Amino acid sequence: MMTKKKPIIGYTARNGIPNFLNILISINIRIAGGKPLRLRPNKPFYNKGIDGLIISGGTDLYPARFKADPKPDYIYDEARDEMEIQWLSKAEKADIPTLGICRGAQLMNVSRGGSLHIDISKIYERAEYPSGLLANIFYRKPIKVVEISNLYSILKTNITRVNSMHKQAINILGDNLKISAREKNGVIQGIEDPDKDFFIGVQFHPEALILKDRFRNIFKKLVNASSKH
Repeated sequence: MMTKKKPIIGYTARNGIPNFLNILISINIRIAGGKPLRLRPNKPFYNKGIDGLIISGGTDLYPARFKADPKPDYIYDEARDEMEIQWLSKAEKADIPTLGICRGAQLMNVSRGGSLHIDISKIYERAEYPSGLLANIFYRKPIKVVEISNLYSILKTNITRVNSMHKQAINILGDNLKISAREKNGVIQGIEDPDKDFFIGVQFHPEALILKDRFRNIFKKLVNASSKH
């Protein structure tokens, strides 16, 4: 009897050793039944066949890509930007199921011609969230999920609480994207392309909410969609 092959889920990362969130992404992929493959600028593995793609969080996207000015003294990772844009382009052309997490959701939006807010605390009221290690672990804020959306079909709820590890957020929406979740103050927490089977971006970090079924289900649905691909 032949064993069913696990779908390969490529997930992007910076160069160097995996950080804690990278490790959590890998664990979530394995729990969901997939096989993780770390993609990074010095080892992008463009020649590898993948069945699903995760664009993970990390350093801010270089602002010139959406016609904004870089922040003074901020160290950007343009090599990673380029790698992720190439992988996203390959995934879109081949209709590979794609999940964007935090920076990844922002990149998905920018790749479709959208833009970002560089500092949400200057745009939205009550958008100065706690920061630091303990806040990243324990702080939660409520978001409202659009009921007619792919994200709602995964989370099975229209109100949920998520973590907050970002200072930037989506501003102008990219082509053929719709908003699937927001905070009460207006900050966008989810986007998707409704015409694709799985093209979802979330501003929060579901990999760090691994103890909750609904957030593990995001990875499960990605892996299931990748199996069909």
